[in-house]
Amino acid sequence: MADIKEFKLPDLGEGLEEGDIIEWHVAVGDVIELNQTVADIETAKAVVAVPSPFAGKVVELVGEVGETLEVGSVFVRIDVDVEGGEVADDVDDAGPGEVAPADGAEAELLPEPGDDAAEVAATSSWDAEEEPQPLVGYGQGKAGGGRRRRRRGGNGAGADEAPAAAAGPVEVLAKPPVRKLAKDLGVELSAIAPGSGPDGIITRDDVQAAASGADAPSTDAAPTSTPATSARQPAPQPAASEPAPVRPSEVGLGFRGRQPGEVEQIKGIRKRIVEKMELSRREIPAASCTREADVTNLWSLARQLTTEAQGQGYDVKISPFAIVMRAAVLGLRRFPTLNSRIVGREGGAPGEIHLLEPIHLGFAADTERGLVVPNIKDAHAKSLVELAAELAELAGKARDGSIGPGELTGGTFTVNNYGAFGNDDGEPILNHPEVGILGVGAMRERPWVVDGEVVVRRIARFRLAFDHRACDGGEAGRFVTYVAELCEEPSRILLHA
Repeated sequence: MADIKEFKLPDLGEGLEEGDIIEWHVAVGDVIELNQTVADIETAKAVVAVPSPFAGKVVELVGEVGETLEVGSVFVRIDVDVEGGEVADDVDDAGPGEVAPADGAEAELLPEPGDDAAEVAATSSWDAEEEPQPLVGYGQGKAGGGRRRRRRGGNGAGADEAPAAAAGPVEVLAKPPVRKLAKDLGVELSAIAPGSGPDGIITRDDVQAAASGADAPSTDAAPTSTPATSARQPAPQPAASEPAPVRPSEVGLGFRGRQPGEVEQIKGIRKRIVEKMELSRREIPAASCTREADVTNLWSLARQLTTEAQGQGYDVKISPFAIVMRAAVLGLRRFPTLNSRIVGREGGAPGEIHLLEPIHLGFAADTERGLVVPNIKDAHAKSLVELAAELAELAGKARDGSIGPGELTGGTFTVNNYGAFGNDDGEPILNHPEVGILGVGAMRERPWVVDGEVVVRRIARFRLAFDHRACDGGEAGRFVTYVAELCEEPSRILLHA
């Protein structure tokens, strides 16, 4: 007799109440293992890989791709009365917060970004292809690795049980944004699998190459003798007698694959962005002040420190932006009002300004799914090398969607590097409930007066937006001047190392 267990969508962290189904990794009829990933769920914070607390046969998937489910609603129904069926300890009908990791299971570790990845991440242009973050509170042992996925419509046999040299269909591995791009361009992913990414993941370059009819990008890490390599073929073309359809790639692909005439639903991370921006503009009387600085010495110092750090065995790139972040930390210690919260304003009460002890330094990251703001916890207690390394790591995780909700919440002050996009200036919007955000423009060579003479120097503009309820203009002006002066003479930062 069947023993059906209801797997309810668990608490995805930080009080989030709903999530959108991005991709199913199993199908009805699949026999799955304990802690095997069943779906990717996009919340207002991140994309989360959800593993099953049961082993057994999938009898029902509740919801279609793109559908929004509430936390606590039935997600998957699984018959555990099959050979090898298991249930995680202390789990009956799994609901929010009820699932524990299997004995001995550990969270799957993500690969560390290399030198190039760290450099790109620090300048807000990371484009990695990694797995979603395993859900906090679930084991990701050998049974739940993100690469071991069941093929839909099969008899439940896992990909790892098939002979390595089999000529059967190749498993398609691709991130949700890449799948969307392929759909937009009319590319069949199975025709170009395996991809050029790690473990055969299909990348954006693979899809775009297939759409244009070019050869897929190669990678030195990919084995040259892989039997399925010959399966990489351009997308099927129409017969010669038919006019070929005009693909977006032929007329210029829009930003992130977008094209005129499309309609995008406001949900997931975009919904959260809308809510935060509206709240900030509605509740915070913001003001701003600006200071230009000669950052020529800072630019040179970043290169020197990177060479020195790597010579000492650190796998890190110390970017100019990382040094600016360290200067911002020192500025917040000198002017702590900008690292504060306004609380107790309910019902028209005057409230209180709470000066915060820790500095959890956020930075704006531009991703495939929109703007997210990871933060470096306890930035005041970290060295410049540690700040640079964590900046690269969090930026990479934000880009590939593997960042966890806890890394996107709890920030106390934000630094926004819009100079990475070539912008000289901007108008930063406060990340409610923070009371300050520092914008950093492009560090360009410009004419500058030094000792009465015009010389070429590298100049950047620093703009501070602040909550005028918590901070007066005088203190805000002194803060941005202090940070700019530290960046002009970065050796002064060593006095506070």
